[in-house]
Amino acid sequence: MSLQVPQGQPYGSPQGMPFNQSQPYPPMQPPYMMATPYTQGYGMPFAQGPGFVPPYSLPNTYSVEISHLRDPGSARDGTDLQELPFTPVHAPILATTPNTRSGQGLSRAAYARLYTAGFPPILDRFGEAPEVVDPADHVTFDPAKEETDPLVCNEIYLQFLAFAKYYEQEQNTKSNGTVFFTFQFYRFPQVTSERLLLGAQEGDLSQQKDRAPYILQKLEADGTVKKGPPGYQVKYFVDPSFLKPGEAKLFLKHLSQQVLHVDVWDGESLLLIGSCAVDLSHLCRQGRDALQVTYELDVMITEYSEDQGDTGGEGAQGTSVRPVGVNTSLKGRLHLRLANVGHPADKKTKLAETEPALPLKKSRLVVASEGANSSGFLGGSLNAGLAQSHNSGLRKSKVARAQHVTETHRELASVLVTRRDPMTSGVDDTENMDPVKRRKLARMMAIRQLQQQQQQPSSERSLPLSSYKQLKQERTRDLKTIDLYRQQTKQEGILTMLNSAITAQHNIYPSLGTSEFFEFVLRNPYNVQHTITIEWTDPELYVVTDAREWRYFKQLNEVHTPLEEAMFNLQSSSQYPQVFLRPKETLNIPFKYLSYRADHSVQPQGPINPFHAQFQQSSRQEDALATKVVKVYFKTEDNRPISILALNVDPIPHVVDQTFRFHHPEQSFLKKSIRLPPFQMLPGAPIGGAGLQQLFVRCSDNNVICETRPVQTGEPQDVFIKVACGASPQVKKFFLAIYSDPFLSKPLQIWQFFVHSLQRVDATCVEGQTSRFSLILRGTQASRLVKCFSSHPYEMSLEPKDPFMLAANAVHELHVGVRAVNVGSKFMYINVVDIEFHQLVRTWLVNLSCRSPVVSKAFELKLPVGGGKGCNKRISYTNPYPHKKVFHLRTNRSDLLQFKDTRLEIGGGEPHTIGLRFAPAQTPGMTEILIFINDDDDKNEETFCVKAVYMMQ
Repeated sequence: MSLQVPQGQPYGSPQGMPFNQSQPYPPMQPPYMMATPYTQGYGMPFAQGPGFVPPYSLPNTYSVEISHLRDPGSARDGTDLQELPFTPVHAPILATTPNTRSGQGLSRAAYARLYTAGFPPILDRFGEAPEVVDPADHVTFDPAKEETDPLVCNEIYLQFLAFAKYYEQEQNTKSNGTVFFTFQFYRFPQVTSERLLLGAQEGDLSQQKDRAPYILQKLEADGTVKKGPPGYQVKYFVDPSFLKPGEAKLFLKHLSQQVLHVDVWDGESLLLIGSCAVDLSHLCRQGRDALQVTYELDVMITEYSEDQGDTGGEGAQGTSVRPVGVNTSLKGRLHLRLANVGHPADKKTKLAETEPALPLKKSRLVVASEGANSSGFLGGSLNAGLAQSHNSGLRKSKVARAQHVTETHRELASVLVTRRDPMTSGVDDTENMDPVKRRKLARMMAIRQLQQQQQQPSSERSLPLSSYKQLKQERTRDLKTIDLYRQQTKQEGILTMLNSAITAQHNIYPSLGTSEFFEFVLRNPYNVQHTITIEWTDPELYVVTDAREWRYFKQLNEVHTPLEEAMFNLQSSSQYPQVFLRPKETLNIPFKYLSYRADHSVQPQGPINPFHAQFQQSSRQEDALATKVVKVYFKTEDNRPISILALNVDPIPHVVDQTFRFHHPEQSFLKKSIRLPPFQMLPGAPIGGAGLQQLFVRCSDNNVICETRPVQTGEPQDVFIKVACGASPQVKKFFLAIYSDPFLSKPLQIWQFFVHSLQRVDATCVEGQTSRFSLILRGTQASRLVKCFSSHPYEMSLEPKDPFMLAANAVHELHVGVRAVNVGSKFMYINVVDIEFHQLVRTWLVNLSCRSPVVSKAFELKLPVGGGKGCNKRISYTNPYPHKKVFHLRTNRSDLLQFKDTRLEIGGGEPHTIGLRFAPAQTPGMTEILIFINDDDDKNEETFCVKAVYMMQ
């Protein structure tokens, strides 16, 4: 099938015209984009994304029809349009295999230099160096060996040693620059390090001599190097007093499966240099006292463009996809040392070992009678004393210390203090006074009154009879008030105590996106039938009413109990499910707890200043791991509970398999399509998962739209997301859980997303020449000393280059010059940074579109392949102007072509010879080299194309 375009019609038309599918048109595959563990990119809407097919400009004789929304009948019938299958065109990001770990170990010479560089030493509990582990060794995790280790305390070290930069700095940079890091370990708060100087260069720390790393140095408040050992160290002490009961086993499992993601930022421009991921499985000691491992991690960054093209390979083949419009580059290498030092628990922390721990196998059955035995009230007398335990037969002593009624009930205390003491009527009101000061004043007043009474004669010390009567009336009134309060709260207290006798306790430890299934054994204690209503208020708790879902969770959790279909009455007027119970009947009620609570807080972009106390406190907007109690009431028709379930929810941290970072224009929608690898490559996928036809996704943020669509067997799976971006420079964080079953039992992967909202600026240019435009920078409420930075300093120039004072509420004009080196679309970033406090003031996203220049002359040159000194050639150029003019020479392949003189001064109409020197190539082939002849304003005068053919001699 061929593509037919009328003569004289241009290829493509302005956006907004209808897409004609009635004409013959070959199917186009959207270009694929590769995603590293940490990615940054830019997404376009569905209709204008990277895979959007441009419409055609058609003549009036052509009929235009929207084929995916077609009227099956006549338009006069008034029938609704029938929607046909239609998938918006996206540029899918190909998600790599999860838990991507990059990094290699160091050589023996590098280890020797590492110990002599002066980094803080890591010592075990005996004062010796920990055992050195090779990161290339395979880790065999034995849970039994870890749980029986007497060294229950783990001291985790993270030492950032050196960084080798592969990115180019600005020419006017005097120093090597500064960097800072952001990461999060386990359930500890997010960490943003201080600015670290790239100090002395050490060539023995890296296996690549041409990329020697710089030792990281701490800085003082004035910018000088701080005295002391180099590097940056973060230490975590994980002991039983910090962990929750039974969380030690979960922490060890976290170390064996989790990957630590580290972002590397430029300390001056606050631009992301790149990201890396390191495996934490080597921190499992496996019975050893201490160990350490040193990594050389690849810091990668991915840049996206909107170029269109075909893909080379099928999407189902995970490694055969050829990325189009994606540039993944290596920005540096981070030298990181991890260590785990074991310590025995002290006497204080040993008390936590006696607390109930997580069972080896979770209990899925909750029996009401067992919950009643473990409740606080065991029946019988309500007096404090001895109570006999039905389970163990031991006599447990319950001791309660008597307290004043005004100390336990604030409402009653406020009523009793309304009476004012007649002896203190002349004293000022002290209700709003500090309690300590109030008590001292009352004591001083009492001492003065006692002294006055002792100075009076004994005949005058006795109070008059009227005072005794008034005091008796006040005491009687207080007693009546207390008795009235007791009568009002007696019913509530008795009801609370009776409810404790029918309350069953159950503990669950859910993780993000994981369903916790259990069954509650409900028994009807009456001799008559009842319709029981199940009431609860937590939206994250569900009653499993679908028999298919109930059967699935029974098989998954190996619960061998009876299953009954159509057990619940869902057609009643009540919003809660109801179940019918015969007299003395026992029934299992299935429950599922599924939570997507997560920490969505994002720290401000910038390093932490260690010299200001206000920056040391981390602000977390929400605590996703906070414990709570969910109560479920089983009530009869007359609203009387027959049983109560107290569900203690204690969340645990979740595992992040992959992290994505996108940049998108502010006040718009980010729409992305992420392509998953084949099912057999996903960890935890069921056997035969290649035959699954649909995935299921859920997001931790309700404002984010995510979906998947069913596909044919063997076709690639895509995940679509739609995110509303806020104002610049807002950053949105959320998590995405991917499931293989429709009942959302356990996620296959959990992805973490960061979406940066930036102000977009569109710019166009011609390859080889500079295009200029201006930006308006508005001042803040206070004057700041700022400086502008570009993400591509050798392709984008900013004016002013030096720091300048941005006056408060003033308007400043920023001049930008862009000279792209490649044809196509590219995204660049401009940051305006307060250099005194290292805060981000403003950010722009520059969408640069570069087109090819007009070639005036073309040449063909045959060059040999292999070593040698290269080849020298000459090209003649004549000044077309009648006066003397200065020209500048540039090329798009500076690695293959060099000029004898880059600046030419040619008289009017005179010819001049341009000296060219071609570098030798190592492989045969053909390439096109462009030569740009520009004027003083860097505008392109002429462009020569040299077709270099490298051939074997």
